[in-house]
Amino acid sequence: MTVKNSIRNIGIVAHVDAGKTTLTEHLLFQSGSSRILGSVDKGTTHTDSLDMEKQRGISVKAAEIDLTHRETNIHIIDTPGHIDFSSEVERSISVLDGTIVVLSSVEGVQPQTEIYFNAIKELNIPSIFFINKLDRIGSSPYKTIKNMKKLLTHKLVPLQVVYEKNNEFIVFNIFDEINYTKNILELKEEIYKRSLEEIIDILADNNQEILEQFFEGTLTLGMIKSEISLQAIQGAIYPVLYGTALKGEGIKELLDGIIDFLPGPKDLDASKLSALVYKISHNKTLGKIAHIKIFSGSIFTRDDILNVTKNKNEKITIIKKVINQRPLDVKSATSGELVMVTGLNCSTYDILGSKTHIPKLKSIANPLLTLRIYSKIQEDYITLVEALNILQEEDPLLNMQWIKEKKEIHLQIMGKIQLEYIETVLVERFNLQVTFGPPSVIYKETPLGSGYGESHYTMPKPCWAIVEFLIEPLPKGAGVIYESQVRTEKVKLKYQREIEDNLDRILSQGIYGWSVTDLKITFCSGEDHVMHSRSGDFATSTAMGIMRGLREIGTTLLEPMINFRIIVPEDIGGRILNDIVKMRGSFETPLIHNKTFTIEGTMPVSTSLDYPSTLGIISSGKGLMSTSFSGYQPCPLEMGATRERIGVNPLDRAKYILYVRNAL
Repeated sequence: MTVKNSIRNIGIVAHVDAGKTTLTEHLLFQSGSSRILGSVDKGTTHTDSLDMEKQRGISVKAAEIDLTHRETNIHIIDTPGHIDFSSEVERSISVLDGTIVVLSSVEGVQPQTEIYFNAIKELNIPSIFFINKLDRIGSSPYKTIKNMKKLLTHKLVPLQVVYEKNNEFIVFNIFDEINYTKNILELKEEIYKRSLEEIIDILADNNQEILEQFFEGTLTLGMIKSEISLQAIQGAIYPVLYGTALKGEGIKELLDGIIDFLPGPKDLDASKLSALVYKISHNKTLGKIAHIKIFSGSIFTRDDILNVTKNKNEKITIIKKVINQRPLDVKSATSGELVMVTGLNCSTYDILGSKTHIPKLKSIANPLLTLRIYSKIQEDYITLVEALNILQEEDPLLNMQWIKEKKEIHLQIMGKIQLEYIETVLVERFNLQVTFGPPSVIYKETPLGSGYGESHYTMPKPCWAIVEFLIEPLPKGAGVIYESQVRTEKVKLKYQREIEDNLDRILSQGIYGWSVTDLKITFCSGEDHVMHSRSGDFATSTAMGIMRGLREIGTTLLEPMINFRIIVPEDIGGRILNDIVKMRGSFETPLIHNKTFTIEGTMPVSTSLDYPSTLGIISSGKGLMSTSFSGYQPCPLEMGATRERIGVNPLDRAKYILYVRNAL
């Protein structure tokens, strides 16, 4: 299979403040694709267009930009680094052919770096590491590499040697043969040789011939570099480069690295269309815009294409592509391209054409808080719901719930900075003033054991849907698995699909009002009726059957946990340990070095929501706390929270039947 070597689709990912956006600006500038060097501090970057991004100096939305280097079109998605906007990273990762993972050589591997790289590694996306900020006080590239090997991967191949001279770091390329002699004289020969030998060892793990050629004395620098390129493109190793993006140092080497060590997309132009909607945006003139990656086939304006997810055909009206940092109209697009199309009433993660070449998607974003949102002007209530529906199309993880009868609107969020973004967007785009209720933690439920849930929905006529389900608990983090053992002679395929299509909705509220997860539901037996079964009957019966089963089995609460790393002055270390215990946290052995106290562990979200503020006070602003989502753990009911059910409970059979028939 051939590869489109003239294209690269890459993403830049990192923990917040590692320097991604500054790096993107210098890639544009030094490639000659932009004559103006944007600045994060001045709010003049090409990728941060929102007022909030310019004011805060952080990226909120994933931004697409393009540049050209060595006759290759490089399409870059600059992603947010803040945990509150990790859903943007999740959606971007799904369409990348390669990534640049940026780390600060001062802070090293930070929680979001770990989360993003683990997702990248699991999807086998080839990547380059760029260790940034060598000029900062406290910079330690050696310590950063050590942390990367401990927390990320051992398959690191530094392409440069870094050494300290006159209190600054000097970087030279191992494979720069022109400066080879000069560098060897300046640097001790054994350091250079050791670096090469370490690279050869890593390469030999995947290709023994390299080691044989080394011992035979036939291995050249050119052969080593070619092998690095081959293995990097396969995702077997990860090249490492160094630099200081703010000063434009290391950018040329990184531009070359994108061409040499990251792959182009597969050439599948001749195959059937297979595309993924990875982002939705809205434009005042064009309306809804679907950002799609074409994995195979091609599209043309006025094409009728199948939305596989929604099982309907729609017509493309406009195709746009980012060319020279501007979205321009094009008549067609082919495999490997990232484009924007209008005319489709689609949602994020919808599949277009066919599923054939769509990769596995990775979930890394987990909203942990829920709250109510209020319109300051009562008459704007319906307008607010409509605006939030648009925002939810752009970010499905908002999970907006509109309780019309109570005039309540609930949202799920990642954190408080996301709230600031939502408030700003509602003012700027929709002219809506809002306030928020206090955030509360999102719990989940899981079955205590195995059991059956059944429902005979045969009265009052017309209706007929008999179902029985086996409900079994699954290991933590397994999610929901559904299986049917019922033949279509007993329950027609369209009714079985109705059951499966409604499972997420049915499981969104369990016994205590929270979504139910980590369980397997097996459709064991059932029956439809040729005369009395109608559309909706099996969704209704399934809701009553599963809820009955969960009530009899019982569920336990699950609470969200976070991993934390706290760094404070040594003299308040004891206070911090005491606070962690009070918050029901657990921790590893503290590290005390240079009068600094570092502690890592896990703690519940519910007890630690306000702790960053507390830490700032007790450490006089000298404390640092970084966190990442750890997962869900069982929690005693008295330490968690129940939630009032939205809508009618299927356990109230008579009332629920009236409710689904719109008879209440």
